[in-house]
Amino acid sequence: MTSRRSREAAFSDLVGGLLDARTDPATDRFDAELSAAEDDGRLDPQTAKVLRWWQREAQRALVEHAQAVLPTTLLALEQAASGADREVRASAASWARAVADEPSQVPPVSQRPDPPVAGSHGRPDEEPLTPPADLSEHRRRLLVAGLTRVRQHP
Repeated sequence: MTSRRSREAAFSDLVGGLLDARTDPATDRFDAELSAAEDDGRLDPQTAKVLRWWQREAQRALVEHAQAVLPTTLLALEQAASGADREVRASAASWARAVADEPSQVPPVSQRPDPPVAGSHGRPDEEPLTPPADLSEHRRRLLVAGLTRVRQHP
């Protein structure tokens, strides 16, 4: 199993390589336009030099930002996807326990009832459920959302 540090280093190498491999026709055009303006006397050499400097600094800052942010972000996305897979498996196990006393009694997927969905139970006399006000308990409440009824008072 690869460590977090080695995955982040791999992503860093990937991002750095992609940034190094890019072509930059906009900078080539910028330089050409700057040179033309300088040659035509519309721009003095010192101003052209300053503009070139700050344009390059802006590019360097963007590259440094991408190199600092993207590897960590890619790693976080990878870990979130892995975590989502674990959550789905845990939710499937919870649902299986909710519809059967023992896992050996769980019917095949094709014969299982659909999990309850808040506010859409197919019964016209049932009031829709209201979502939790505090999302810190969102995961826990989702499990019982279809099992309880919230009455709205006029």
